[in-house]
Amino acid sequence: MIEENARVVAVAPGYAWVETGRRSACASCAASTHCGTSAVAKLFATRTNRFEVSDGIGVEVDDRVVIGIAEGTLTRASLLAYLLPLVVLTLAAYCAQTAGAEEGLSALAGILGLCLGIWTTGRLTGGTAGREGYRPVVLRRIELPRDAAPRAALGIPDPRPRSRADYAAHRCSLNTRGIRR
Repeated sequence: MIEENARVVAVAPGYAWVETGRRSACASCAASTHCGTSAVAKLFATRTNRFEVSDGIGVEVDDRVVIGIAEGTLTRASLLAYLLPLVVLTLAAYCAQTAGAEEGLSALAGILGLCLGIWTTGRLTGGTAGREGYRPVVLRRIELPRDAAPRAALGIPDPRPRSRADYAAHRCSLNTRGIRR
C-alpha cells in the first residue's frame, strides 16, 4: 500500500476531498544541501493537490488522515495510462512505414494509433464508471479532531449533508469555492 498524509477539506457521504502537499524529490535526497537543483526547487512555492477519496471511516473537515492506494492498482493504472497509448502509437507508425506509406501518412497513422491507445485504455479501465476501482481510500486518522467530544453531546449539528437535496447543494457550494471534482 502506498500511503500519503493529507488534510480533509470537504466531506460528502462516502467520500472526502483531501489536500496533499506536492514535494520535490530533493527533500529526501542526501546531497540536497550541495546540489543546484535543490536550490532551484526551493525557489518555487509548494503547491497542493486536491482530489476525491473514498471515506469509510467518517472523517470531518480539517482532520489529518493517511490515504492510500494499492501498489498493484497504481502500477496497472500507470502502465495503462502511459505505456499502452505509446506502444499503440509506435506500432501504428511502424506498420504504416513498413507498408510503404509516406512520412506524412506514417505520422497520421501514429496519431490515429495514439487515439486508439487512449480509447483502449478507457475501455480497459471501465471509463468513468470504473474510476472507483482506482480511487485512493482513507486508511486512518493521524490525530483526533480538534473537538474530541461528540458533536451531538455538545448540541452542534453535523455539518455533513444527509439528504440528496442537501448533498446536491453541498456539492454546488464546493464547486463555487474552487474545489474541483
